[in-house]
Amino acid sequence: MKKSFIIISLLLVFTAVEAQKKISITEFGASPDSHVNVIPAVRQAVDACKGDEEVVIEFPTGRYDFWSSFDGKAPTIGFDLRRLKNVTIEGNGSEFIFHGNMQIALLEDCENITLRNFSIDWERPYISQAEIVEATADYLDVRIDKEQYPYLIENGKIMFTGEGWKQPVVRAYNNLYDAERHEIVTQTWDDPLGSIFEQPAEERGDGIVRFLGSTPYKPDKGMIVSLFHARYLTNGIQIFKSKNTLLKNLTVYHALSHGVVGEMSENITLDNTSMTANEAKGRVFSIVADASHFVNCKGVIKVENCAHTGQGDDFINVHGRNVVIQSVVDGRTIETKNDGRYNLVGDEMWFLNRETAQRGETRIVEAITPVYQDGKQTGYRISFTKDIPAGIKTGDFVESKTWTASLELRNCKILKKHRARGILVTTPKDVVIENNYFRTAGTAILIEGDIDYWFESGANTNVQIRNNVFEDCLTSGNRDGDRWQWGDAVITITPSHRPTSDKTEPYHRNIDIHNNVFRVFDPPLVRARSVRGLKFTDNEIVNTNSYPSYSWQKSSFMLDGCREVLIRNNKIDAAYTTRDILIEHMKKSDVKAADFKVGFVKGMKTYLN
Repeated sequence: MKKSFIIISLLLVFTAVEAQKKISITEFGASPDSHVNVIPAVRQAVDACKGDEEVVIEFPTGRYDFWSSFDGKAPTIGFDLRRLKNVTIEGNGSEFIFHGNMQIALLEDCENITLRNFSIDWERPYISQAEIVEATADYLDVRIDKEQYPYLIENGKIMFTGEGWKQPVVRAYNNLYDAERHEIVTQTWDDPLGSIFEQPAEERGDGIVRFLGSTPYKPDKGMIVSLFHARYLTNGIQIFKSKNTLLKNLTVYHALSHGVVGEMSENITLDNTSMTANEAKGRVFSIVADASHFVNCKGVIKVENCAHTGQGDDFINVHGRNVVIQSVVDGRTIETKNDGRYNLVGDEMWFLNRETAQRGETRIVEAITPVYQDGKQTGYRISFTKDIPAGIKTGDFVESKTWTASLELRNCKILKKHRARGILVTTPKDVVIENNYFRTAGTAILIEGDIDYWFESGANTNVQIRNNVFEDCLTSGNRDGDRWQWGDAVITITPSHRPTSDKTEPYHRNIDIHNNVFRVFDPPLVRARSVRGLKFTDNEIVNTNSYPSYSWQKSSFMLDGCREVLIRNNKIDAAYTTRDILIEHMKKSDVKAADFKVGFVKGMKTYLN
């Protein structure tokens, strides 16, 4: 019986494989290693995939070039996969080389799309880099590989050139990396060298360029600075209103904004798909912004076996939108700005009072109508199937209940070889962060819920952070209260909602941090605001002395307006001598703790500037 079952199973597998139609990109005139623009062949191959049949587009192993035809309006798309179903792009280990202002792929109204087994790079990326030769009070000398990063000195100022573009150094990130490990230099953030690359420049020979003037931070010889020439130009792989997307065994060396973006999509998996610096070319940088960013998705966002380096922003961000009500039109209708687009007819939405920030009653969307002023779209008018809740007013929020995703993040490396923070997540669905290695420049995990700046919702209800290693995180965290520094503690929970008393109802619920290893050089383990059901249990804390202590938070825990806090059964290194829990807008009875002493915040401003 068992043997028959195995035979039947194998027959089913072989039948499924045979059911897949396979076409080669060479059938449409493309050939590997030709450097000829492959986009016309890709378009023909994609056209051959219309319908519900399962199709695999095969790229024989080699290099394929994607050339831009940018017209000054929309970027050229390498893989335009709109309205496709059941299609796999199989790279077979190929290199996809992009040229100019381009988007890697666009998935819109798609279902069951897989991209696998290839790498992506730009012949000339929109980032350059320079090696520090000498820094004085009067000038900065750097060495630039002019072949990789061509430039001109025009009217005494440097301009970098690329394929169809000429740009100065944009005052965006321009981060500083150490010479040996190529990690963000401790206690440096964005633009540590200030405006020096906008100052008079002169070539000194042997690849050295001198910039006249001084820098806010004096870099050591051999440090490397990344120089950005674009900021949020166009996303790499854009997934919009699609279902069941798999990115597997991809290496993305460059993209012109976020690496992967999902919006209003269901079930996205990144498996061994990394945004990483092309070390073979000596680079410290990879993509311009976040490695991945997911807005108002649903189903499961699954990220496994990824290691990102060199990107210009966070490892991952998963959130919804707190959409501000601009006006209450009538009993069933509100107006919003353009972020009202993250909703569809039939969606269920929460109403939130701005003062309490608590999710309230829900309503179902009946109609969404664009609003125009002077010929320009300024927002949306959203009507519901029944009257909006009593008391809702201008300045309050709506948040999608339909478009909320769970997150599973496992077996990843989140390193300080990229700018800013590690994981940002705010979603009411389950979050599991386990079996990862964190070594971040900023906070390893940031949980916010923003009602005053980015408006990224919303309150978490079940977060499990377990079996991870946090090693020497927060080397560029919050030193003096500046909001543009990268977090307050190894794990930072700072929603915009501010408690006003020990009776204020918390924003987040059920955040469980257990069975992790924290190897730290500085006291702050957790900074948490407005959480009911915060647990920190069965963790190991080891003191490393790897870096000098500097953080503004001098206690192990700083808690504001939290309830039902449990801190116990933690194994603590004797060399880790800080054992304080500082609280505000709380009672001591809100915390049950062993091995740590609870006290009140005194004489300290604990909110960011």
